[in-house]
Amino acid sequence: MNHKISSAIGEIVEAQGSSLSAADAIVKLKEQFSDSELEDFYKVLNFSNLEQAVQAIISDIKG
Repeated sequence: MNHKISSAIGEIVEAQGSSLSAADAIVKLKEQFSDSELEDFYKVLNFSNLEQAVQAIISDIKG
């Protein structure tokens, strides 16, 4: 599941461009995944919340 969510974040960044915020990405993720899937995602990655995990992945993708 983590790979699917990470891939979805990558697709969102690609579609939205460099101005994408974590909050905007989360809105789109919640359209595709359940709250429990998203909660499991950030916990497995050892983040305190979804926003931190999404921001870290966005930053990593942007370089």
